[in-house]
Amino acid sequence: MHRYILAAVSLVIIFVIAITAFYSYHRPPNADYRIARDRGAEFLSLHLYGAALKQFEQAVKLRPREADPLLGIASIYIQLGDAAKAVQQADRATQLEKQSADAWIMLGRAHWQQREFSEAEKAGLKAIELDPTDTNAAELLLHVYSDQDQPEKFEAQLGKDPKPSSAIQDLAVQFYIRHGQFARAYDLRTRYDRPELDRSIIEAELAFKREPNRAELPSQMIRDLVHAGRFKEAVEIRGQAPNPLDLGKAYWMVGRKDDAIAAYRRASAERVYKLPAEIGLAAITGDVAHWREAFRAERPIQDLFILSQLESLLPKADPLTRAFVFRYAGLFNPYFYNKSAEEALKVLNDKPQDFDALMTIANAYQHVGRNDDAARYLELAKEFHPREAETFSRLANLAIASGSKDPQNIVDLMNQAVKLEPRNAGYLYNLGWLYEQVGEKSKAIDLYKRAIDASPLSFEAMNNLALTYGEAGEPEKALPLLESAIKSDPENEVAYFNLASYHVRRRDWSSALQNYDRVLDINPMNAAASIEKGRIYLELGRNENAVESLNDALSVNTHSADAYTLLSSAYEKMNKTTEAKAAADEADRIQANVQK
Repeated sequence: MHRYILAAVSLVIIFVIAITAFYSYHRPPNADYRIARDRGAEFLSLHLYGAALKQFEQAVKLRPREADPLLGIASIYIQLGDAAKAVQQADRATQLEKQSADAWIMLGRAHWQQREFSEAEKAGLKAIELDPTDTNAAELLLHVYSDQDQPEKFEAQLGKDPKPSSAIQDLAVQFYIRHGQFARAYDLRTRYDRPELDRSIIEAELAFKREPNRAELPSQMIRDLVHAGRFKEAVEIRGQAPNPLDLGKAYWMVGRKDDAIAAYRRASAERVYKLPAEIGLAAITGDVAHWREAFRAERPIQDLFILSQLESLLPKADPLTRAFVFRYAGLFNPYFYNKSAEEALKVLNDKPQDFDALMTIANAYQHVGRNDDAARYLELAKEFHPREAETFSRLANLAIASGSKDPQNIVDLMNQAVKLEPRNAGYLYNLGWLYEQVGEKSKAIDLYKRAIDASPLSFEAMNNLALTYGEAGEPEKALPLLESAIKSDPENEVAYFNLASYHVRRRDWSSALQNYDRVLDINPMNAAASIEKGRIYLELGRNENAVESLNDALSVNTHSADAYTLLSSAYEKMNKTTEAKAAADEADRIQANVQK
């Protein structure tokens, strides 16, 4: 999904740049044409697609031999997901401007969106021929080669650019992960990040010399040194409470396995990095118990370094270990869930009651949307292993995901999971959430409290309990819970979002904006945070800021009726009636499509 968002954003940028460059050579005398063309470009940059389309269509009528309005129309249709119409308009543009790399890129993007890879490749190659330095053309071709699973072409194209854009870097890393080349993916990520890492290390060293009492600096340096592959230097750093996961990696890579095991055990005990720490222990010791413990972790932490170390295990690993490796790889790319199921099925051929294999298959099938198959293997697990709480919990979650009409059955399943493991924070939270959905607030509150007592990482329980207190008019109880949720997982955007919402309810706009900004620091693709910022700016009368934030949201999600409705209000307050109506029209268009 993200790749289409990134492609759409880049298309708008391409189009605006293309207009600027193209118009420096083409100065049509027709004033009406220029007005329509410029207004279309302006509306397009503001995500007002209906208004932009009208202007571009008017420009085409006035000067049908000009390519620019056609590119604008093609860009709009790509944004709206109508690739067939985009192809028509972009193809007309290439006929009019055969030497325009931007026109060929637009055509290639449209074909790619329509999954017409051969035509997309032809257009991309033509754009490269016209402008070998165009990174947008290179990115288009790399997407085509990735989707067509053509590693030779992909690597040849990737190798042409020694300093690829961040979008190409991310695509390359994902490409090698998808092909099971985990070590290559990690090496690429490290190489791409090294300039920034080296700079960060030097800055930390200088800061530490100036302020030797800053306890956080050694931990930061260890993290950066490990990421940069400078493991020997990392183990020589001394400081207060460094992240044991980073230390474990450094010790492992310099051959100090006993120290690595001890560090990983500390990391696991601290819970936040339990998943990668236990997988590291499994890889070092070969003990399958660590794999089992890994997937009981509360946080699905992606760690590309840990994944990279698993590649060497695969050739000689037994099917269960391979199933576990691919299960972890599934966090990076869903493609691997099917591979984990394939390996686990091999285990069942010899051991039809193997609990690990049954749960791995169920996990994989649920992730790829095969809910009926997942339920079948979970029922087998429940039959063969009636004392395993995870089976009941997963059956309950699967029933929710499948839209079960029997809430009591779901509650019964989760109750059984809690009875079997009364100190499992996840099960306690899930049961509390279920009770809250059926209106039994007192039971929900009790279970949330038990979840928090069971684990300091129960930020979901903290959040929900805080919301309950807020609704009950007890904000003094809510705030400490929300702050504790952040402390339990300081890189979790949801915790900051909920704290921001708390401040909104108290009309503390400054604190709310700070926390929404923190959300966006962690995840710039969080459109909801940008929408809420826009709502606050409207409340404060800062209409220009509202427009900026809402346009940020629409750059990520062009199908948000809420963003357009707020945007319309902002424009109306700015006396921009044309833009206000255009934004309202976009909201109506989206809502109409939803109702179809």
